[in-house]
Amino acid sequence: MSRILTLGETMLMLAPPPHELIEHCDQFTAYIGGSEANVAIGLERLGVHAGWIGKLPRTVLGRKVVNAIRAYGVDTGSVVWTDEGRVGLFFVEWGVDPRPTKTIYDREHSAAATLVVDDLDWERIAQAEWLHLTGITPALSATCCQSTLDIVQRARGLGMRVSFDLNYRSLLWSPEAARAAWCAILPHVNLIVAAETDAWLLLGVQGERETVVREIFDRYYPDAVALTCGGDGSVAYDGDRFYQADTYGMRVVNRLGAGDAFDAGLLYGILNADVQTGLEYGNAMAALKMTIPQNIPVIERQDVEHLIAGKREHLVR
Repeated sequence: MSRILTLGETMLMLAPPPHELIEHCDQFTAYIGGSEANVAIGLERLGVHAGWIGKLPRTVLGRKVVNAIRAYGVDTGSVVWTDEGRVGLFFVEWGVDPRPTKTIYDREHSAAATLVVDDLDWERIAQAEWLHLTGITPALSATCCQSTLDIVQRARGLGMRVSFDLNYRSLLWSPEAARAAWCAILPHVNLIVAAETDAWLLLGVQGERETVVREIFDRYYPDAVALTCGGDGSVAYDGDRFYQADTYGMRVVNRLGAGDAFDAGLLYGILNADVQTGLEYGNAMAALKMTIPQNIPVIERQDVEHLIAGKREHLVR
């Protein structure tokens, strides 16, 4: 069985060739796109068996999503199938400085937005050690907002550990709605992960990094809080001590999915060692992810460990 399960919507992503405009493009490539699926795939790449849970319609598009995730070794046996709803879509228009990369969602009325706690096979889920969710799921609908709270409470009641990445999406909900949902969910979470700007949104104020992670910890009393800080690496706090890990110099090819890669590395490190190891693996996973065009962290564990050890090789043969 999977040691870590992730839960959230995976959509189909349609993108024109790099740097072309959607308006003037007549060819699109189809990918899968989902933060939680990315985390599960990243864990599999590191050698931890992981599963992904989502709710999908019994259609060719639903099967396409599951087949793509399962191709990376991820367990999809807990997927919820339904005859209602649709697969969500989104379009990505790749930018290049100073033009930003743009995302257009077409996910309303997706099957994922109807997920409720009793849809899930809890006997199967309870066999895992961890359940990982993100702030994207409660943003999908009022139903999912309540379901996310119900799911984390049920998981904790079954003795599972829960990780939650705030993962704020401004195109899905307002800061006020996000903050209200997070404040209900986070008291039931073991590991809180946030980008620095999302942490400021949660607290309603900016602050020094050690102050921010301590404030979040003191409000919600998880096992640990981890904060990603862009080019400054990451920090964490577990109530006893602060942790810090530097990032790496890199040439950025695609930023999308870097936070998911960090989450996979963080969970891997905590599962196998400690918080400091988690930050180091998380930073290395995120850095390597940004060097590849896919959103999915198709990273080799050997490359992660070489990077952590300081072995920067330009040619391997």
